[in-house]
Amino acid sequence: MQKFDCVIRNGRIIDGTGAPERSGDVGIIAGRVAKIGNLSAAIADEVIDAAGKIVAPGHITQHAHYDAAVFWSPSCMDSGEQGVTSILNANCGFSIAPVRAADRERTMLMLSTTEQIPVEQQRLALPWNWESFPEFLETMRALPKSVNIMTYLPLNPLLIYVMGIDAAKSRRPTAAEIAEMHRLINEAMDVGAIGISMSIMGLDGNSHLDFDGTAMPTDAMHDDDVVEICRALADRGEGIIQLLAQIGGFGNPGLTEKVARMAKGSGVRIIHNIFLAIDGMPEIIDADLAWLDKLRGEGLDICGATLLYAGWVEAGIRDLDTAAGQLWGVRRLIAAQTDDDIRALLADENFVRKFAEDYAQNGPSNGAGGFEGQIVIEVGDAPDLQPYLNRDLASIAAELGQSVVETLCDLALRSSLELQIKSLPYSATDASLGARLLAHPAVACGVSDGGAHTKAFSSGCYGTDFLIRTVREQKVMSLEEAHYQLSFKIARMLGIEGRGAILPGHHADIIIYDLDALHLDRSRHRIVHDLPGGDWRRLVDAGGYSRVLVNGETTFIDGKPTGSVPGRLIGGEEQDEWAVAAE
Repeated sequence: MQKFDCVIRNGRIIDGTGAPERSGDVGIIAGRVAKIGNLSAAIADEVIDAAGKIVAPGHITQHAHYDAAVFWSPSCMDSGEQGVTSILNANCGFSIAPVRAADRERTMLMLSTTEQIPVEQQRLALPWNWESFPEFLETMRALPKSVNIMTYLPLNPLLIYVMGIDAAKSRRPTAAEIAEMHRLINEAMDVGAIGISMSIMGLDGNSHLDFDGTAMPTDAMHDDDVVEICRALADRGEGIIQLLAQIGGFGNPGLTEKVARMAKGSGVRIIHNIFLAIDGMPEIIDADLAWLDKLRGEGLDICGATLLYAGWVEAGIRDLDTAAGQLWGVRRLIAAQTDDDIRALLADENFVRKFAEDYAQNGPSNGAGGFEGQIVIEVGDAPDLQPYLNRDLASIAAELGQSVVETLCDLALRSSLELQIKSLPYSATDASLGARLLAHPAVACGVSDGGAHTKAFSSGCYGTDFLIRTVREQKVMSLEEAHYQLSFKIARMLGIEGRGAILPGHHADIIIYDLDALHLDRSRHRIVHDLPGGDWRRLVDAGGYSRVLVNGETTFIDGKPTGSVPGRLIGGEEQDEWAVAAE
């Protein structure tokens, strides 16, 4: 009789392929699914009773920024407890390798604004025992983690590594520098990179600004140089090119087209970021899908990534950059050393006037939207401010006869800096819009942006939100289809073998849950102090998963970590092992 390391018994098995649900057991040996069926008589070291519960593949996150966070959080903060079992980092061309010792501080400062990962957290947690990308991957491979990690080679650190920061921002690379980048790209692919990533948003409407307010190197690059650097993968004949080229009406999708045409027929896949679903604006989906179909009709291997988490941004006056980016007044407030300094600014009529003028001229400089739609969710204990709760700043400003910036500053000052505001959802609450995007075979979800902007929002729960809204509440998708979208479709789009489905031979990345038990509080985030140095972040109260297994080992039970760290580095050696096993 076959003996298993673990048997999950009596589950409602949804295997992630889109096949219909079946009742049965899942037997696991050496971290892989060994058998599916009736295993009631089987011997196992561990038996998990999943009676009445869904047994499905863990969620795969294709767009995240846990490059730094995984050093202090083995589960990548809220991702692991929310059913995520595999994460792809270093999106948009931002990460922490390759980096020369002299550029470490500069790199951390970049991440503190582009992805809003506070530099103090990075200084405390990053061991910096690497310079090259292969050295970084060796560190990542050895790092204890309870989720699987994949990574791109990010183009911004690569440009700076080869050219230096000043040159990377001020001139085009030489032929010799591009050749060196090609060498380093091939080196990275040899050791396990999934591909290369970059933000190519241009200079207008771009939220990825450096700590000094200037554009990042890739956003200012000449189109021809982007194409030539990407040619390294086309010549190699494998890998993914991830391009952040579009956020709403901003960006440079034409450059995506140029890169895709260069790579045509090479075996390289282009993943275009990012398609949005916005309530009341279905025409955006029509236009994006028509554009995608046009390019795929030319034989180009291009896919789209879509952000479907109906999350929101929160901010206080001390961390207003999370809601309004790099505006002049915001930078002044963030630079203030003490609360008294902030109060002095808010009470200064000249400061408020200049802040209002700058906002009127330039508007918000990131994707959180303007101040007008921000909802007041905290004003402290002042009785005269309570009527403003749960109202947007625009209506309050109209009532007071002020500009929206004047109202923001006034409420912050009168509330003793306790003011907190909340944006409208940054993706559609109408799940049918996301379902329309996902009906396209070349569009996949799994975009969380987790690890970034932790003082603004919490997004590791995107899969939980998807199952609640799309399946349970609005019933626009079956469980079978939903788990295909959350796992196997993403794995296939990324070219990751042996993950994303509960099939014999696949790695046992599995979640067990009751759909009715999933929960997500949409009212506001909680504040938790679990970051390096006791720093804080915002966290959505969400969950409901009975168990999470990664490579066959239980990492979470009822939302609590077990301490097990079976996560692996996906890519390179692991994919070679799968190819050998398949032969």
